[in-house]
Amino acid sequence: MSYLVLARKWRPQGFDDLVGQEPITRILKNSLAQNKIAHAYIFSGPRGVGKTSTARILAKALNCEKGPTPSPCGVCASCTAIKDGSSIDVLEIDGASNNSVDDIRDLREGVKYTPLGGRYKIYIIDEAHMLSTSAFNALLKTLEEPPPHAIFVLATTAAKKIPATIFSRCQHLPFRRISAQKIKERLKHIKDSEAIKISDSAIEMVARAADGSMRDSLTILDQVTSFSSEINDTEVKDLLGIADIGMLSGISIAIIDSDREKIVKLIAELVDRGTDLKSFAKDLVEFFRDLLVAKIVKKPEDTLELDETGINAIRQILPKVSADVLTLMLSEMVKAESEVRSSFSPRLSLEMSLIRVSFISALKPVKEAIENIEALMKGMPQGTNSGVRSQSPQATRRVEESGVKEQKPEAGSQKSEVRSQKSEPGAQSPSAARLSENLTPNTQDPEPIDDISLLQAILEKIEDPRITSKLEKAKPMLNNNTLTLTFNSNDAMIFADAIKKNSVLIEKIASGIRRNPTKIAVEIDTKVKKIVTRKELEDKARDEPSVKEAMELFDARIIDVKPKQNGGV
Repeated sequence: MSYLVLARKWRPQGFDDLVGQEPITRILKNSLAQNKIAHAYIFSGPRGVGKTSTARILAKALNCEKGPTPSPCGVCASCTAIKDGSSIDVLEIDGASNNSVDDIRDLREGVKYTPLGGRYKIYIIDEAHMLSTSAFNALLKTLEEPPPHAIFVLATTAAKKIPATIFSRCQHLPFRRISAQKIKERLKHIKDSEAIKISDSAIEMVARAADGSMRDSLTILDQVTSFSSEINDTEVKDLLGIADIGMLSGISIAIIDSDREKIVKLIAELVDRGTDLKSFAKDLVEFFRDLLVAKIVKKPEDTLELDETGINAIRQILPKVSADVLTLMLSEMVKAESEVRSSFSPRLSLEMSLIRVSFISALKPVKEAIENIEALMKGMPQGTNSGVRSQSPQATRRVEESGVKEQKPEAGSQKSEVRSQKSEPGAQSPSAARLSENLTPNTQDPEPIDDISLLQAILEKIEDPRITSKLEKAKPMLNNNTLTLTFNSNDAMIFADAIKKNSVLIEKIASGIRRNPTKIAVEIDTKVKKIVTRKELEDKARDEPSVKEAMELFDARIIDVKPKQNGGV
């Protein structure tokens, strides 16, 4: 007797044998139990998920001697004939080769005749989307109002290619891909029944390689059993040319660490092994997807279809990268997989794509970059001693014009003084300290000057931008040798406290300008300003010409909006 391949030998013979299609199984069994059988069905879904097998099981259930029944016996003459493919009441038509109008005309003529052995005549049209437009039009009337003894089942892998007029006349049952876990359980059952010696890790690889198709998994299992009597994961990798979890994690770490030399070496190693780079790129996309899911969910072992080795490999990588970077990398990896799949040189395309993705780790978010620039402009430490700076020639000239001479610090004394001031909380900045030491009030007659001009003169004499930027927000009022600086309630916490800390310096400068002792008072305007909503800020930002141009150029979107201190965005 000739050998029967596993895909045919273990083909489902009843609704309970179908794996991974529980909703469809429930619909059909309930329809049979309630005698609510439709005259036409469309079974759509990927290859190898059980569409034709379900159509045959439905035919058995309808024509079984005990039927119609949700549980056909499988041993009666009708069930046996359908199983062997010899039933004259069940016609399987290949839509790819019988797609003309003449073929459909012959079908319409045959539909009129009553079944010879069973209750129903079942027409199973496989790859129904291959029928021509004229053939579909010829089938319309018969499909809508067939004889009471005729039932049509249209099986297809491309449901979108079937006209809407056909869809409206049929019940559509979409078949889905079978999970790797269910395929693995089915393969273990078959392994035990067939006495196949194969390791669990090898079964895991076969289930993953099947990509949701039970028929593909059985075909691969047939292939690996011919390769060796005792199958392990190494032999499966060599036979199918797939990458193991160690290679996937190794190249993922190289991408995250921006180790481009290692990326090139690992790809060269894959080429030497004879690995299918297109398949590897697909596996790498799946691995990055698993990384992102594990970064987001609390218990990745409950979500990911991976064994303990895979989960451990992912957990070692997660501390190295953030979720937002992983998201960007996965997006680029999806594009890379498409490029590798269609490239004339998969190796070159894969190398360039992974090197490009490796640069993402070195990029910083725009918000962080802006904060670093602002911190640098404000004189905060960013790897350089920006707190102690020499004054520019323009600043020196302005100080000299005001009658104040800048004294050079003595060695060992002034530097330690600056350090001590920086270490104290709320201490004045070094540049403010230098001005404070050299500006002393003149007790001569007061210089006539209004409040706004006085504030402007103070701003010109202070070289520390951290002070001037806050003074510019104040509303000055000079009264009886007291300069009152008023801030609105929104700026109070940001600016008023800083001005109070440097009030001694400002008083000395103001006294020097007016030639009379001047005090500084800080007040807060308690009038509440209108709170601008986030939506208003976003709308205002979108109206900015520069923002519009950037969004059109980079196909960007607004993620966050922060108001400027001067009221803009």
